[in-house]
Amino acid sequence: MKFSRIHAFKDPWKFFTLIIFVVLTVLTVVSQLWILKTSVQEKGGAFTLRTGQGDRPAEIEGETLSGFTLRQETPSVITLARSGRDFFSIDSSVSGQIVLSSQSLTFGEPALDEDGKLKIPYGTSTGGDPARRSGTGSLQIEQKVFGTLFQSSAGKRLEVECLSPGSLRIYHAPKAYLNFSDSSVRFGLANYITFLTTGKYLDAIVNSLLIALTATAVAGVLGTTLAYLYARYKMPMTSAVISLVTMASVSPPFLGAYAWRMLLGSSGIITRFLGINWTIMGMHGVIWVIIWLIFPVVFLLSYDSFVSIDNSMRECSYSLGADRRRTLFRIELPLAIPGIVTGLYMAMMTAFTDFGTPYIISLDLNTLPVLIYKEFMSEVGGNYSIASTGSVVMVLLSSMILMAQRIYLAKRSYASIKTQQPSARMPSAGKKVAIEILTFVLIAMAFVPHVTVLVTSFFKWEAGILSSRLTWENFSRLFNLNLNSIWVTLSTGTAATFLTFSLGIGIAYVIVKKRYPFFGQALNLLVMIPYIIPGTVLAIGFILLFNKPPILLTGTWLILVLAYFVRKLPYAVKSAESALYRIHPALEEAARSLGATPTKSFWDVTFPLMIGGVISGATLSFLQIMTEISSTIMLYRPPWKPMTAVIFENTIDAGADFGVASAMTVVLMVMLYVPLYFITTKTRKPKETRIEEL
Repeated sequence: MKFSRIHAFKDPWKFFTLIIFVVLTVLTVVSQLWILKTSVQEKGGAFTLRTGQGDRPAEIEGETLSGFTLRQETPSVITLARSGRDFFSIDSSVSGQIVLSSQSLTFGEPALDEDGKLKIPYGTSTGGDPARRSGTGSLQIEQKVFGTLFQSSAGKRLEVECLSPGSLRIYHAPKAYLNFSDSSVRFGLANYITFLTTGKYLDAIVNSLLIALTATAVAGVLGTTLAYLYARYKMPMTSAVISLVTMASVSPPFLGAYAWRMLLGSSGIITRFLGINWTIMGMHGVIWVIIWLIFPVVFLLSYDSFVSIDNSMRECSYSLGADRRRTLFRIELPLAIPGIVTGLYMAMMTAFTDFGTPYIISLDLNTLPVLIYKEFMSEVGGNYSIASTGSVVMVLLSSMILMAQRIYLAKRSYASIKTQQPSARMPSAGKKVAIEILTFVLIAMAFVPHVTVLVTSFFKWEAGILSSRLTWENFSRLFNLNLNSIWVTLSTGTAATFLTFSLGIGIAYVIVKKRYPFFGQALNLLVMIPYIIPGTVLAIGFILLFNKPPILLTGTWLILVLAYFVRKLPYAVKSAESALYRIHPALEEAARSLGATPTKSFWDVTFPLMIGGVISGATLSFLQIMTEISSTIMLYRPPWKPMTAVIFENTIDAGADFGVASAMTVVLMVMLYVPLYFITTKTRKPKETRIEEL
């Protein structure tokens, strides 16, 4: 026994790898497989039948029909079909009764419960023998009679008479409404056929792609242009510009929608002041807001690519007779493509999966994240199977976008032998002014939401309209009514960040240093899966997975922490990987040669050398967790309401408390930007450059 224990813990990293592999598999793969399973489950269906009254035949209320299609055979006979096959028919030719009949079903013994609900078991007849049944299910019928109120019965309860194995006669009260619901669950592709052939679902796909492509194209032009100018010209306050853009890149996704709606909505501050009959609400507004949300990401990644280009490549181009324009398009842009394309990919994914912006700034615009949210969360007319189907479609589209980026970058090599730092030229006076104006406009537009929310938080809101009265009342109501939300955000954010920090270090170490034959690559894949899964989709997977015993987590504090941890783990792991690749293996080998155990050599040698990069990744994870909305809005339940949920709920309705939303946003901004400023000033400074005279 003693030997086996020593052998099992000789390499503790194997034990750690196994545990993390199981946890990440459950949280990322199993939860998504649960969604996939739900997406191929065909909903049983439901409808309400208004029984015949006088000369008027029975009729199915169209808005209540789900899971079935109907066909009117005669004025008194209706056939219900599912997945293209007839299910049963309803004959209401005789007053006070209906006859259910089916050629494919055999009905079991009906039962009537204490509430008057009729439950009829059924099965699919096989082999031509009605007595042999498979694919069992049950049909539930509830009677409602309109009097002073809807009642389950009004002097007459439902009665059933079996006419044959496939036929029943049901007696009902006069003027009754019969609610039918089918509990059977079948598997097939009917949900995908419905999703890809129904107008509102197709519109959601088209709208999401159109918004993502348009916003990314505009943000790409703006961000790449500004990045090139700051990489090629020596501009004053470059460090401040990079810091401001970095701060704008981690703003809450819904902040821009909320602020622009306040400014340019139908009753917005600017529209009322100018007296114009125009509103930003609609697709054009969604695109406009998302442009300023994703522009900083494109700028930062493009800037890093441009400044890393070896200046000798440009000098060779000039020496061969190329002008600056030709050098830009033939040398500099191609070499900067990896950063530019990666920035465009990240921007497009942000735009494609954004839930808060279209939900807040458009009234009836369907996008995939919004549609999935409505289908899953709606108490009336919601459909879990369709929501899961939409989730799978989103994951497939996200994966296709990622594959397109990888395939494009793999077509050619972008590497060069770097011999010297890139040079920066002093711009002419005219170019300097033009760059400064462009910088001011772009940064100002990116920070319009921040300034708007800050200013309006100190004014009184009356019936959803901003008044001119200064007040502290917004912050007073915030701390009196929603102080718990600040604690929830800080506690979940801190706990999730601690998990990403501690486990991210271990995962990165296994991937880079241990390189186990299977588990190394498997962990790398598991870590990156949540990056292509939209937040709403991940949340649905968690709800489906943890909604029943023995692991019932839905609506708890812990499910928020787990969701945040999985969603933001890639930031911590990849930053730790980057730091580990810079540490030579000989350092750890030297420690082991002196008798140090693997654990001691890691903590005494490797960890101190990589801690700087890991802290940067953990900080980025914390900032992203604090502003998470897409998974939060689906997973939280009172009293575990984070700050983002408070802001969201107080912006979606016309009569909502915009004052509290503004005050809460200001508090959140302070919590974000104070630590971000110190991290940015220490870790992201422009590289020293050699100045050339123009």
